Amino acid sequence: MKFIYMLFLSCLYCFSAAQQKETMNTDDLHQQRIETNRKGMWVLSGWGVVNMGSGIIGALSTNNTEVKAFHTMNALWGVVNTGIGVLGLMRAKKEKGLSVSDAGKYRAYKNVKKLYAINGGLDLLYMGTGIVLTTSADKAKNPARNRGYGNSLIVQGAGLLLFDAAMYLSHQKQQRCWTKAGPEFAVTESGIGMVYHL
Repeated sequence: MKFIYMLFLSCLYCFSAAQQKETMNTDDLHQQRIETNRKGMWVLSGWGVVNMGSGIIGALSTNNTEVKAFHTMNALWGVVNTGIGVLGLMRAKKEKGLSVSDAGKYRAYKNVKKLYAINGGLDLLYMGTGIVLTTSADKAKNPARNRGYGNSLIVQGAGLLLFDAAMYLSHQKQQRCWTKAGPEFAVTESGIGMVYHL
């Protein structure tokens, strides 16, 4: 639970960092999206490193099968999350220097929101799988191991759901600014178009 609390505080930092002025141009909005993602990837990498370290230490310091399985699964999740975080940081660095059209900037903004929404659905799936593993553990060949794995999936799924929800909301706060991004660039929820003034 301490880990989820730390993740929650880190997500609040990302969320509060995404505050913006009422009027911004598309370049500002594009850079803000990149910066929000960059900070989020640092949070995810940190979450991964904490899980790797505590998972390895926890697994090596116990003979309890359930506890060992819990920490082992956390360590594995830590490797995956750290890897995703590092790749995300590399992508953010690369994106900063790219020249992108206004339509491309908005498309990237919409895609990143969609990505976090899909990830949120996957997080619920992880938690559901963990619940199934723990509740049906008594029927398995190794009940203690299944409970350990299941509890880990629940914790990791909950942590990642919190992260993905915070990231989605951080990006969603830009929507109103995108609709006011510039007199020649109109963006709506249903598409992108040019506005011609007569």
